[in-house]
Amino acid sequence: MKLPPLLVVVALGGTAHAEGERALSVGLGWATFSALGKPMGRQAPPTLSPDIGGALVASYEYSISSDIALRGELAGGVFHGGAQARQSQTSFASLGDAGAVFRFDVLQVVPYLFAGVGGVVSGGGPLDRGADFVLVVGGGVDWLMSRDRSVGLEARIASFGGDITVATFGVRGTLRWGEL
Repeated sequence: MKLPPLLVVVALGGTAHAEGERALSVGLGWATFSALGKPMGRQAPPTLSPDIGGALVASYEYSISSDIALRGELAGGVFHGGAQARQSQTSFASLGDAGAVFRFDVLQVVPYLFAGVGGVVSGGGPLDRGADFVLVVGGGVDWLMSRDRSVGLEARIASFGGDITVATFGVRGTLRWGEL
């Protein structure tokens, strides 16, 4: 006799689907870099980093399942400090990458990890290096305000071969639409 109510629950329940959901996020935060300076004489080159830096980030996601989404992002950072003799104190880095994101849960608080490959263009002061490929890894947490809006914290590190490493940490806001 307990089987019919169970069948009704199974028939009406179904699974959560997020395929086709889209999200656009904008973030603002702190940024830093680590780069090798020019060697002085026979000494090893010094490691350079700025006194202060900031980043603006925009990302787009397209869900292919309830836990996995394709992700593309653009980030830009401006830095002050870390220069050697006869270098400007102001430098910048622009990053673009594509990859995937994995969300751990679909509750009020949603932690996630992401990874991608892309490129970085840097210039000015100690970052006058031009363009290079990068690997990007990061993660964060979203607090759902509603089904289509969230706020969160996000961190990323972008590097390739140790020549230059850029790290960011900041807040972000997200709008979602599509198959909800």
